[in-house]
Amino acid sequence: MKNILATESLRGRMGAVNWTAVALGLSMVGSALWGVWATDKLLALDKREVVTVQLSRIMGDFIEAEARAGRPPEETKMRVQAYLQAVEASVEHLGREGRTVLVAEAVVAGSTPDLTEAVRADVARRVGAIPDARR
Repeated sequence: MKNILATESLRGRMGAVNWTAVALGLSMVGSALWGVWATDKLLALDKREVVTVQLSRIMGDFIEAEARAGRPPEETKMRVQAYLQAVEASVEHLGREGRTVLVAEAVVAGSTPDLTEAVRADVARRVGAIPDARR
């Protein structure tokens, strides 16, 4: 009988495997791994700090200062674009640090920390301290 098993083809030996049970087992392992991953992501979201930033105030102050500066339109346009990019990069940086940033004007009530001045300082650093960017 030992010779028969030794000479039996691989296909013949694999035919005895219950493929439904294998698929079910792989599905269970995959579901367990997905559950671990999803739980980790949900717990990470729970640890995020929610903050507000008054973007309209930051941008309004800058636009007002630019309007008073009397620069040529091309230069003003370039400065506004650079400022917008710096604001976007600063807010994205807060997100990468584990914070959820809400626009303060959209928040009705709450006690979330306001990081407007921190963003304003970061934007000034990124843009190279554009003069007259604040009242």
